[in-house]
Amino acid sequence: MIKLTIKKEDFDFNSGLLKPKETLYPKFWKNNDLNPIVARKLMQIADDVIKSLDLGVGIEDVVITGSIASYNWHEMSDIDLHIMMDFEKIDDNFDLVKKMLDQIRINWNKKHNILIDGKEVELYFQHYTEPHEANGIWSLELEKWLGEPVRLNPEIDIITTEKKAEAIARQIEHLFEMFKKQDFKEAYEYADKVKVKIARMRQLGLSDQGIYSPENLAFKMLRNAGYLEKLSALKIEAYDRMMSLSLNKKPINENTTWRNYLNQGDK
Repeated sequence: MIKLTIKKEDFDFNSGLLKPKETLYPKFWKNNDLNPIVARKLMQIADDVIKSLDLGVGIEDVVITGSIASYNWHEMSDIDLHIMMDFEKIDDNFDLVKKMLDQIRINWNKKHNILIDGKEVELYFQHYTEPHEANGIWSLELEKWLGEPVRLNPEIDIITTEKKAEAIARQIEHLFEMFKKQDFKEAYEYADKVKVKIARMRQLGLSDQGIYSPENLAFKMLRNAGYLEKLSALKIEAYDRMMSLSLNKKPINENTTWRNYLNQGDK
């Protein structure tokens, strides 16, 4: 039975990671404005990414969000750098563009380890009209808040959060059982279904109760436990196996756990 347990200290407002701070992260923010040195570096990163893609379209905006742009920053906060684009200018097939950019994002984040004052830059692509639920959104282009952060004192539903995270973790475990049986097509399709379910769960939670919703916190639990990375790796591996051809069908080692297997073959 899978059991994902929230660490008590993570939800202890006297010492935990979710304790609202009195000010924004002081090395990044002064008088609620972003440090211009940080802003220039982040814009340079975004510009370099766009140039490397050579898509023939410009950016609508570049924003930073997440805990580093709120009163809930902590030592492990990263920098959520969102490049806002008009996906429809790239191609009429919106879903195809979204999938392509999502894979580019995953590959970029795996390849790079850019730190600003010890905070890792995490890249995202976002359609410019897509709503973004966050307590704090800063526009690098406009040099102002699109959504100014508010200091919150939340109530955490730990039991519901753990139940939601454990339910999805079980689905990911089941996914590997399909993979071990070499049902690669079914595993690939199911992995895609689980990824969509996770994204919808988190979005519904954010739009309903905000960043402290059980859905969003369950997402963070799964991410911190490594399940989301494994899910992405397993989906890619299932696709590769599905599209490969072997005349000698070899069984996957039953003594190899799915975690160890994917750690050996992450892509």
